[in-house]
Amino acid sequence: MTHHLPDPDQPTASTSGGEDRRTQLGHLAASQRRFDRRSVVSGAAAAAAMLGSGQAPARPSPARAGQAEATPVPDQAEPLITVVREPRPREEGTPRPGGRLRLLRSPFPTGDFHPAAFRQDYQVAVSYLDPLLRPDPITLTPTPWLAESWVWGDDGRSLRFRLRPSLRWHDGSPLTAADVAFSFTVYRDDVESAVRNFFAGMTEIEALDDLTLRVTLAEPDGGWLFNAATQLVFQRAQYLDHWTARPLGERTLADYDWKENPPLGSGPWRLTGWDDASVEFERWEQYWAGAPHFERLTIGWRPTPADRLRAWEEGDNDAVWPIRPAEVARLSERRGRLFAVDAASVMFAAFNFDNPERAAPDLFADVQVRRALSLAIDRPRYARQVFDGFIAENAAGTVAQPWARDLTLSTAPRNPRQARRLLAEAGWEDRDDDDLLENPDGVPFAITAIFLADGRPELARVLTSAAVDLAVIGVELTVEPLPEPEFSDRWRQGRDYDLIAFAYDLYPGFTDFDLYGSAWDIRINRQGWNPGGYANTVVDASIADALVAVDLDDQRAALVRLQQAVEGDLFALWLGFPQALVLLGEDVRGFEPNKLWQTADTRLWWRAPED
Repeated sequence: MTHHLPDPDQPTASTSGGEDRRTQLGHLAASQRRFDRRSVVSGAAAAAAMLGSGQAPARPSPARAGQAEATPVPDQAEPLITVVREPRPREEGTPRPGGRLRLLRSPFPTGDFHPAAFRQDYQVAVSYLDPLLRPDPITLTPTPWLAESWVWGDDGRSLRFRLRPSLRWHDGSPLTAADVAFSFTVYRDDVESAVRNFFAGMTEIEALDDLTLRVTLAEPDGGWLFNAATQLVFQRAQYLDHWTARPLGERTLADYDWKENPPLGSGPWRLTGWDDASVEFERWEQYWAGAPHFERLTIGWRPTPADRLRAWEEGDNDAVWPIRPAEVARLSERRGRLFAVDAASVMFAAFNFDNPERAAPDLFADVQVRRALSLAIDRPRYARQVFDGFIAENAAGTVAQPWARDLTLSTAPRNPRQARRLLAEAGWEDRDDDDLLENPDGVPFAITAIFLADGRPELARVLTSAAVDLAVIGVELTVEPLPEPEFSDRWRQGRDYDLIAFAYDLYPGFTDFDLYGSAWDIRINRQGWNPGGYANTVVDASIADALVAVDLDDQRAALVRLQQAVEGDLFALWLGFPQALVLLGEDVRGFEPNKLWQTADTRLWWRAPED
């Protein structure tokens, strides 16, 4: 099933002050052997839905890729924030060792280090643990990390990995294939695992020797290297006795006593302690890929984005991610650099082809009607007003992973006149001079879009912008923010909506098959995800090919066919791929964007000396 990354600004514990919360909708498709889980980050509070004045932002449009741009702040003699758009920024100067790096994140259960449950902020785990394979920071393709090589066998039903020699845990003991085998078993069998569905097809995992690991799958799984093999590895010796104390089917690491036995890792940072306010690390000098430049790392928390940004301005926080364009415009107390980088993020509003309450039940059966709605939307306007230009607003589809995305596809530019013509050809005209289109039976073209109220704020503003645009062509769009569980009940059971909007981050491998595939139609598969009854035979065939293709080129070719079919038979109103914004203090150097988790590579950072 579809599985998306936890949003970096969605805490895993209840918070106050209007902070966004992560909502995870787990689901299982009994009709298929591909299982996964989605973390939805969609919508915003109703108050955030207003577009505001409609005026363009005060600062100029962002520079083109590869350029840096100064961001003027009112009443400042010179700009404080410089925008950097290079995908692989190059720093001048030699890294300076020493010092403390301070990162403030959303609140999380500080002492719950369960490695498979993902209750902590991911920044903690990625600091002291390593994966078998690592998604390339730019392309998201799997690359060697703890494993130096791998090979497929048995027609895509087995994988053999070779680990790097001389890998060590922080206690000095060797990291072996048995540790990887244990970690993957926990991911699959732990009753509280958040990623068990990535490992559901794994029938056997065996350490052939200290450096060789063999994984056997029930059937070929093209996403296994991307999404399963890139999960973090933890130490078998630390957890084995606790794990085996319970029978199969009841095992979990959830109640492990980390205070009595602090978690060990193999990553660049070694855990030294924690309390309710922060988690503390020191650099591990023996790290195989090179020790961090900073001597210490502190990961703390503040309850709201405003609190974290205030701490940054006061010099108590070295990095803010994510940060919204509107927040950048308010900065006035500290110099810094804003890295605007591409991300594996998508926004869209899917059509519901089967709204039982709709007076015109076949409204979206004609693809030209769907295309007319898309042609009405002024994407450059909300790109300016909502994102300040930090979005690929014309990106089509939901495949934002660079390795799989079809760059030839682009959403057609706004053309209200053509949209009106297409709707007229479908029988929609303003028959009573009320500026609203009606069909021959007098039914008005009035539709409703729903979205999760407690999520990404920009989505609500984009939908409101779209409603203004649709009114120009005689279509009335009502935008409804819904809280959980009403949102889930509405789209899974009531289904009385016309569009359902989402914004989320993607895993490295393609996991949106259940979004498009007819086998996951929510009307026939209560554990499915397909929210609108979408069905297309070419799409279904492309999904089938992509799921079993272990060759990267074959998998990409299948996904290109899917993207082209979905664009031809429009699945949704595409709302673009937002960029990630990472704000660093001017003295913090060495940042390299990472599409999986933008601040994952803190070992490369250093603090520049004061002038």
